[in-house]
Amino acid sequence: MTYRYPALARTAAWILLLAAPAISRADVVFTNFGAASSYDLSNTNVVGNGFDGNNYAEGDTFTATTNGIFGSLDIALSCIFACSDSFTVSLDASNAGMPGAVIESFAVSGASLGVLGNNNAPLVFDSVLNPLLTAGTQYWVTVSSDLNDSIGWNWNTTGDTSSEALSGDGGATWFAPSGLTPGAFQVNSVVPEPGPLLPIITLLLLFALAKSAALLRNRYSRLNCPSHTVSGRQPLS
Repeated sequence: MTYRYPALARTAAWILLLAAPAISRADVVFTNFGAASSYDLSNTNVVGNGFDGNNYAEGDTFTATTNGIFGSLDIALSCIFACSDSFTVSLDASNAGMPGAVIESFAVSGASLGVLGNNNAPLVFDSVLNPLLTAGTQYWVTVSSDLNDSIGWNWNTTGDTSSEALSGDGGATWFAPSGLTPGAFQVNSVVPEPGPLLPIITLLLLFALAKSAALLRNRYSRLNCPSHTVSGRQPLS
């Protein structure tokens, strides 16, 4: 015979749902921003139309110091001239010291860029895929566009001289190291942490399990109780 406890099942489901870890803390994996996310306001590496016939893409590299989940990217980009189209910012794997396969990409409206020379707030892109960043592994952040945009990736001012990759065909092929000053950017990881109600939820779960066990014991005791004779009855001869 099967016994069902729908109330207990629903309670356990809610407890497990509430007890799930929440992504709540961000750690900096890499940054070459100065204090208060500062960067070079005037000097940039060109993305898109450089007015010399080339469609430029730019890539800067970093190496993850610890294992972590990619959470977000901050990057200093400005509009040099006519930023009318969307462009692409991406996190890439490394291939022989140059940008390789795309891990996650972000489509960006050129209209979101401030004018070059202004202290524009860095653009922030929150990861949807949350891929794992592996300690000691090199990655690339790349920016590419079409010839309708002329975008500037503002230089860092912290003395970062990491390898910088340059493409003259929109990112189809790359040359690295280009010798150019890396642009300013920051990579953030997220760290899963238990929800704030976890201690209370754990106690509730233990209580629900104990109650369920008690009910099962009672059912088992009733089913295995020995039969009794009825008083006053004589056995048939």
